Amino acid sequence: MEKYKLSYNDEDDILCLKIFGVITGEDLREMMPMLQKILDGKPRRYVLIDMSHSVQAGPNVMTKEMREAYKEMTVLMDSDKSAIFGASPVVRMAAKIALAVTKRWENTRFFKTEEEAVAWLKKEDSDEA
Repeated sequence: MEKYKLSYNDEDDILCLKIFGVITGEDLREMMPMLQKILDGKPRRYVLIDMSHSVQAGPNVMTKEMREAYKEMTVLMDSDKSAIFGASPVVRMAAKIALAVTKRWENTRFFKTEEEAVAWLKKEDSDEA
């Protein structure tokens, strides 16, 4: 069974990452070149992360290996905006800690639905005062 699926929505200029299983630091490192290739040359680097089907929980949420891989990934991706939806409260808390460590909290938001997440990504920066 696949753990994740990557796609690019040309209509909205959004990279979509759908997570199905438990993601490890090794999985994140495997994803990095694919993410970079998809985002290379794109006018905007918007990322939509769907965790509504993820089973990420418990001690596997943010191991030391995951934190290190996540830090590497955020630097390499250098996304303009990232929207995460469908994450459990435990995952949200762990992700917020990781975002604080990587100093990427300004351009990342959590949402309950995909529609809210996409609307925020598509919203022009000048509208976000």
